[in-house]
Amino acid sequence: MLLETFNKSWDYELLDTGDGFRLERWGEVTLARLDPQIIWPKSLAQAEWDKAWAIFNSRGKNADNDAETRGNWKIRKAIPNPWIIKFNDIQFLLKLSPFKHTGIFAEQSAQWSWMASKLKVESYKVIKADNSEYSDRLKILNLFGYTGGATMVLAKAGCTVTHVDASKPAITWASENHKLNNLPKDSVRWILDDAVKFVNREVKRGSLYDGIIMDPPAFGHSPSGKTWKFNQDLPGLLASCAKLLSPNAKFLVINGYATNSSALSLNNILEDTLKDKGGNIESGELCLKQKTGRIISTGIFARWAKNI
Repeated sequence: MLLETFNKSWDYELLDTGDGFRLERWGEVTLARLDPQIIWPKSLAQAEWDKAWAIFNSRGKNADNDAETRGNWKIRKAIPNPWIIKFNDIQFLLKLSPFKHTGIFAEQSAQWSWMASKLKVESYKVIKADNSEYSDRLKILNLFGYTGGATMVLAKAGCTVTHVDASKPAITWASENHKLNNLPKDSVRWILDDAVKFVNREVKRGSLYDGIIMDPPAFGHSPSGKTWKFNQDLPGLLASCAKLLSPNAKFLVINGYATNSSALSLNNILEDTLKDKGGNIESGELCLKQKTGRIISTGIFARWAKNI
């Protein structure tokens, strides 16, 4: 399956790709960023590329993680810090980071729309031990939540989101996005912690969630210094997450970036882990479609949804 983002819902546009770079428009700001997998020539004239407000130049690979490229931004035109773009009616703060990122992964908008389609009912009835009923908002767990793209979309849809990330700057950035959108304070629970440790504690507490999304890195460190390796640690995390899915669970989504795993690998581990849950599983590539019509791959995914 090929998962595409056609950029009709928000203020982002992939203008062109070529010679190891992407040319992108984020709101009014145009950027040229490194992308090593782009081995074909540019489609647009160099004059169009020269209009970029900033270009990301590499300083080489991070010693610990070949997936993270450090570098410098060559600024050609003054850029607000931060600046704002919109996805539907949701706003995001963007900044230039030393790892070429802006704070949002554009291809994830396809996942946001897919998850929102599974959440048509904002609340549901829970039967208590005394047979009484009460309504509650759907509870979603966002692991490796970064700056909160999915968190904002799900909170806006009426869910209560538990947002987990091991980076304090990422949590701060996500909370700024939350304030920018004037979302209810109780719509998000912020957790600065290692995702694996938090999930294991939630299992012991008997916590349940109606949806889980995770964007684990290929390689990383927890606040305590513990190393995360995608292929080594994902199966255990996924097994624990399966225990957190409520009977009312709508979905579970795994996204993968800069990993030597494949979409089929994610599909297989998801099938084995959730074989008793029923529902449907699909997998494929996270993609962007540029203005000239070419489609580029940005990552992989696998996702489970309950039969409706």
